[in-house]
Amino acid sequence: MPLKLCWKQIMTGSIAITLAAGSGAAVLSSPVQINAEQLQSTSPFTDVTPGHWAEKHIAKLYLQHIINGYENTASGTVTFKPENSVSQQEAVLMALRFAGLDRQADSDAIIVFDSSFQVADWAKPYVALAFTEGLLEREEEYALAAADQSVQWGEKPASREWVTKLIVRAIGQQAVAGQLQDTESSFEDAADIDSRYRGYVNAAVQLKLVKGITETTFGADKPVTRASLATLLSRAQASFPVDYEGQSAGVVSELTETSLTLYHEGEETTYALDESTLYFHYNSEKPITKDQLLEYGDVSVIAEDGKALYVEAQGDIQHTKTITGTYARYNSSESTIYIWVEDKPVAIPYEPGLVIEDSEGSPLSILDLKPNSNLTIVQDSFRDKPIALSIIAETAAAATQISGSFQSGDKNIVTIRTADGSLVSKDVAPGATVEIKGLDNPGFGDLIKNEDAVELSLNADDQVTKVKVTNREIEVMVGARITQYDAKYKFMTVVDLNGEPISLKLTDKSEFDVSGAAIDLNTAVSLISQNFYTTVRYTDNQIVSVHFSNSISGSVTAIDTKLKTISVLADGVNLTLPYTATTIDMAGRPLANHLDIDLGDVVTLQLNPAKFEASAIRMHVATKYTVSSVDAATMKMKVKTSTNISQEISLTGAEIILADGNKGTLSALKAGASIEVSYVGSTAVKVQIL
Repeated sequence: MPLKLCWKQIMTGSIAITLAAGSGAAVLSSPVQINAEQLQSTSPFTDVTPGHWAEKHIAKLYLQHIINGYENTASGTVTFKPENSVSQQEAVLMALRFAGLDRQADSDAIIVFDSSFQVADWAKPYVALAFTEGLLEREEEYALAAADQSVQWGEKPASREWVTKLIVRAIGQQAVAGQLQDTESSFEDAADIDSRYRGYVNAAVQLKLVKGITETTFGADKPVTRASLATLLSRAQASFPVDYEGQSAGVVSELTETSLTLYHEGEETTYALDESTLYFHYNSEKPITKDQLLEYGDVSVIAEDGKALYVEAQGDIQHTKTITGTYARYNSSESTIYIWVEDKPVAIPYEPGLVIEDSEGSPLSILDLKPNSNLTIVQDSFRDKPIALSIIAETAAAATQISGSFQSGDKNIVTIRTADGSLVSKDVAPGATVEIKGLDNPGFGDLIKNEDAVELSLNADDQVTKVKVTNREIEVMVGARITQYDAKYKFMTVVDLNGEPISLKLTDKSEFDVSGAAIDLNTAVSLISQNFYTTVRYTDNQIVSVHFSNSISGSVTAIDTKLKTISVLADGVNLTLPYTATTIDMAGRPLANHLDIDLGDVVTLQLNPAKFEASAIRMHVATKYTVSSVDAATMKMKVKTSTNISQEISLTGAEIILADGNKGTLSALKAGASIEVSYVGSTAVKVQIL
């Protein structure tokens, strides 16, 4: 079965030449294509496992489209065969491609070499070009071919010393080789290095292109392996940089969990990151993690379709500088902070997202900065016009608290009565909040005069930033039944899961909903007789809200498959109830069972109206896809998984969220877009555009 030669042309749209094993005849073939999603560690090749000494260089050259692999058409696997040898004619072709010269080869030229100098027909234009460009010395190679007629010059396995000379000449470092010709080598087998190659080996060692086969031996006459040649070419890029398709270099101006922004010559480009992105350091052969990248440091990125496939740190210096001064003012329209440095005003531009903290690490807003406070500002040093990256204020505005009984309050002023009987009024700061435990988004209207003990948090301007109720909280009953409503006295009788009744009073602020949709009191009363379970929130025997639903959602805290019970934490209450469901509704897992449920998983339990038990269990899961197409008429979308499997998803009732967090419509879903679909059971409920 023919093997596909791994070397692939650097330039876009080129054709890879492959050799039929054993024949030496040139044939044309498409190179093996491997999707970026197949990169499980640092290599797409099954025989280059994590920890392989050349994994960095093989992965790098693969993603630069310089190398491919051998495909087993029966199994579909792709191998690199790192320890196989490379012929001299193959090495010449790779050196030309590495240097970006291979397109200059004239395949139509009539090329005649010395009769003893034999190469394959396909390789003749490349070998001739190598002679012309000075990668090979014609007379020397003719003499070597004539001296060894046991194998054709082109088919002869390339030795380590021969390839070293080839690559050093390819990067134009002949002068260095000449200077080091008579330098003593550190290798114990230096005597085995032919004198014609000695300077080139010394140069390659000094340029950090090659290492010995051991710490003390070079192995001059040993055939160079595919892994060794990939390493040589990868390392040579430091001395002979080439603009490869999809590769960029610059400074990391922003690094998040899912993206990297690269600054280069006044422009910023953002690349997506995911679990398949590879990370390396220029000074190490071993992979690193994303967290080891230096923000505002130099990196190179190999990317495709906006996704970073390979990121290599190119230095250990952060391109930042620090300025200290005293705060004067800021101009929001110009996004500029002004400080005093040695009695001179200095303008410091900034951008949205500027990090401001006090000396203890507590976050501040720009409004918290006080005139004449001491600031330490970190700026970048790579932009033409540096911007502030972070600010540390020497002292933070200290908040204080006062306590008392709530008397009155709104968004302008709050009045309390302190323990000594005094009335104290305070202005309210913009954005001030109210905190009542158990109540979502409470406001000043939820505070009760003379009843609520409150704690006021004050800023440095003596303004109220938060009102916290300390003597009451919102209590919650989950799975409760409402058995009676007294319209005259506005009371509801609620029975909890233990069968204990409690009478709760309705107020003008009491709210009702059914499965999340708001309803009025009359509709709520009509649902009492329809066997709905409710979640009731109340405080001081007054109903805050009633939620009608025959399902409960929460995180799993326990599951007992013998007793057939499941416990969930819902609305802060831990509930245990029996289940009758024999299967689990889980997207992508039609045969899921109770053993697929882990503690902490979020589930929705469908309740039996006649009995408090779970008749169905639906798992909450989220899965990432790539959009293939959207049919607005049928409200369906075709997608592909990370393993390239196609499937169809119904979007009926699903919420679509744009990348900026705003709600979107079907028209926002474009072919090729990356999305995350949230499911409740097998039903898609949300589509997040990434």
